[in-house]
Amino acid sequence: MSTTPVNPSRRSVLHMAAASGAASLLANTGFAPAAAAAQTPDTALSGPVTYYAELRVAQPFKAGFDAAIQRFAQAMQQRGALAVTLKQMVGDSTMVKNYPESYKGLLCTAYADAAQAGTLPLFYALFVRFDSDKALRAAQPDTAFDTAVLPHLHGAMMQDGKPVPSPAPMAVYRGVFQTVAAGDRHGIYTSEADILKFLAKPADAAPCNSLITVENHVFIADRVMQPFEQKVVPLLQVAQETFQPNNADGIGQPGSADNRFYRKAMSTEILRKATPDGQQRAYIMHGIWESVWDHENSHLDPRFKAAAGPVGAMVDIGPVEPFYTTQLTVLRA
Repeated sequence: MSTTPVNPSRRSVLHMAAASGAASLLANTGFAPAAAAAQTPDTALSGPVTYYAELRVAQPFKAGFDAAIQRFAQAMQQRGALAVTLKQMVGDSTMVKNYPESYKGLLCTAYADAAQAGTLPLFYALFVRFDSDKALRAAQPDTAFDTAVLPHLHGAMMQDGKPVPSPAPMAVYRGVFQTVAAGDRHGIYTSEADILKFLAKPADAAPCNSLITVENHVFIADRVMQPFEQKVVPLLQVAQETFQPNNADGIGQPGSADNRFYRKAMSTEILRKATPDGQQRAYIMHGIWESVWDHENSHLDPRFKAAAGPVGAMVDIGPVEPFYTTQLTVLRA
């Protein structure tokens, strides 16, 4: 899912906001000290929570990272996490920016292509789902991340023709998020019990699946959090339930580069950062689709555009909406 942009300044502004702790994409390629531990409120949060991280990996150190993230995921599963999912950023949505339809899909593999060419590092998003704030604190994901994963996040510098780690790790973003609402092809979920079930069984849990994840990052003024959520939850319902065209199975027909068809999203989710960043509040609109084309074509649907307008009018910064493919999922036994 996504929203109509009000501020087109995009990634550069998002990165500046990240410097003050707001959720964003780490789109620079320079080296920087690792970010501080994820900020959690002094008082306990209610309901399920998500430990979320954005990180970069230099190609020469990918094998070590792959082994480390497996160890981290297994440790979190053993410490009570509902699910651990690692997703690689592969490209960007163009339709979320309301670019002309002729631009549809042009950037859908841009990040993956750049990583392959060696002009960008690998970008990842990490989700660790817990049934409660108490479970998250007990699992100590920050400590486990620092021990297992952080040593593999250094940039690569050439020395005598060989890559060596940079003095400090590349910057990492970490935050704790709460799920405001979620949906799949069976329903829309807003109660703690239903959201808990949703998080424990992610739509992209199957190994080697070909689904596409979309993460829309936006910031709003923290003071308008409640009215914003009153508008964004109905948008989630529209995003989850619309499809084109009507067909017998009620989920639509597959989208492609040369049509406007699309199937229902596999799942949608609104995540709110548990703590504000100054006067702003970060949100992630997380969707899983059968293809890039299903997602992009959904943005061309007049029903979606009508529902997105009131939401977009409340967005201060964004949207930035990359595509991801799922690389790892570990579920609680």
